Amino acid sequence: MFGKARWYLGLVAAAIVFAATEGALLSMAASTLGRFGNAKESKIFDPDRVHKLTTSNTFSLLAAGDIAACRVNGGVDQLNRNIRYALGIERPALEPNQGMLVTTSILNKFSDLPVLALGDLAYKRGEPVSFNDCYDPYWGQAKQRTWPTPGYHEYQSIDAYGYFDYWADRAGPDRNGYYALRAGRWIILSLNSEIDASQDSQQALWIDDLLAKNQDKCIGAFFHKPAFSAVERSASNNARLLFSKVADAGAIFVLNGHNHFFERTVPLNGDGHPSRGGTTVFVAGAGGKVTNQAIPGNNRTAEIVTKVAGILKLDFDENAVDWSYVGGMDADEVSRGHLTCS
Repeated sequence: MFGKARWYLGLVAAAIVFAATEGALLSMAASTLGRFGNAKESKIFDPDRVHKLTTSNTFSLLAAGDIAACRVNGGVDQLNRNIRYALGIERPALEPNQGMLVTTSILNKFSDLPVLALGDLAYKRGEPVSFNDCYDPYWGQAKQRTWPTPGYHEYQSIDAYGYFDYWADRAGPDRNGYYALRAGRWIILSLNSEIDASQDSQQALWIDDLLAKNQDKCIGAFFHKPAFSAVERSASNNARLLFSKVADAGAIFVLNGHNHFFERTVPLNGDGHPSRGGTTVFVAGAGGKVTNQAIPGNNRTAEIVTKVAGILKLDFDENAVDWSYVGGMDADEVSRGHLTCS
């Protein structure tokens, strides 16, 4: 009797999870089976989880997050799409958000530049069908030159399944989502603000080891949630731990998404206080989703741009980086500046 009751309760719980996730578990299962069927050893990263970009002493990168949010007609429609994805059945094309069309056009304008994708790439759960049907037809055009970091919405799928299945080796050598890029004198860390970053965590220990081996490098980093922004969001403790660690190591900049506007802070120390010679935070979270109201700044704020979908462009040489925020259908340079690596 009790065994049957437990079985019934388990079935009810499974049905509730299935309904609450609009069938996302189906597309995750299908994607997982496909991944195992096509498993191959990563050849991108060296043992230190570092990828060396093929560049000269001068190079450029593009960066933005919070991108693909296509129109779906409610939970039943999304459930249907997940079922059809799991069964390999073709699905109707989705209507993209306008901001994603803007930033896709900017990617195409700078078609030879590597791209840093700053998380929340496929709303609302980052399940495989959303990456396949919404992200991939647009920003997916730049997939082979994109280096991602996971966001909050990716982890609305269990263990960010859709994200890691879509990016495979490009998300790092395993499914923890942190690695680094090396180019010229620069080392740029892709970190994961959605998992443990406490001092004894694997991620924190890897950061310490990597930075100890690269003390002569100019340092940058990117991860999804900003540690400090004009809009403070909950669940940012890991982001603050990551920021503190790289800022204390002398990082010139940190790139984030999560807030749907462009923001630049004054230089900050590891505790987030304005400090000459500190780390500048760029929030580039209008890669598709865009805030349409004015945002008041605070004592950390240097600049905020709302209502403009856009991409941050970074132009590096050995000792400095020029930055510009490029936005709108005409790819106008909305703002620009210069940072120096000592």
